[in-house]
Amino acid sequence: MNKIAILSDSGCQIELGKYENQGIFIVPLCITMKEKTYLDQKDITSIEVFRTMEKENIMVMTSQPPTGEMVNILQRIKDAGYDEVIGLPIATGLSSTLNGMKVAADMVDIPITLIDTKGTAGNHKYLTFTAAKLVQSGKSVQEIQKIMESLVEDSGTIIMAPNLEHLKKGGRITPAVAMLAGMLKIVPVMELNYELGGKIDSLAKVRTLSKARATLVNRMIELGVNAKDYKITIEHVLCVDSALEVKQMVLDKIGEVEIELRELPSVVGAHMGVGGIGVQYIKKYQG
Repeated sequence: MNKIAILSDSGCQIELGKYENQGIFIVPLCITMKEKTYLDQKDITSIEVFRTMEKENIMVMTSQPPTGEMVNILQRIKDAGYDEVIGLPIATGLSSTLNGMKVAADMVDIPITLIDTKGTAGNHKYLTFTAAKLVQSGKSVQEIQKIMESLVEDSGTIIMAPNLEHLKKGGRITPAVAMLAGMLKIVPVMELNYELGGKIDSLAKVRTLSKARATLVNRMIELGVNAKDYKITIEHVLCVDSALEVKQMVLDKIGEVEIELRELPSVVGAHMGVGGIGVQYIKKYQG
């Protein structure tokens, strides 16, 4: 039986190096601020990025992991006796990391099966840990790929970002959403468009933050999210009180669902800006 490793990037919020003994390897994405580039989690934390954005009102750019970092980690995987890799990168609509993983795997000469997570953060984290458990249960790469793709299709991300300038300049939103950036007194609510590989697209335009928060929750209900079958993650950029309001709305309207609340990964929050909130849902694997 082939020995299989899981490779994800730091957008999944799993600590670098912590789970390598369980076959989970994380490569850091890049963050550029004030003309200096940092490796996510390794050189700088999400909170440090967000505090700098808040204090200095600067634009932060992000990019895929350096090829050298990906080659190094894949070589470590190969040297550890793994025969093949399942790659679970951040959404192709948000980053070119998937292509970078393929290039690096070819350089190291190790087979890699790439799966577009079409998301990041909480859903990405869930997919990574679930894939590792499936490896441990003896599933083949093909079986795991099929399960992962099914879970991705039963997942989604809905966001609100009071300031669209970060998303606009970073090229992470569709032209339709970018047009909203110049509109006054509008709080856009967006979601990741899976037909565009997880690129951020328009969902609704409301007048107040409270209506935007309600829209996040109502959209999940509209899509059939329920307390029994789904896991929900609420993530934010330095606005924990607002995120807690969303959490209470979820509990009131959906029930006692499995729910996690935390800050966004820096590579996502950097584009949403301070005050941004993301709500994610994913159907749990029942085995």
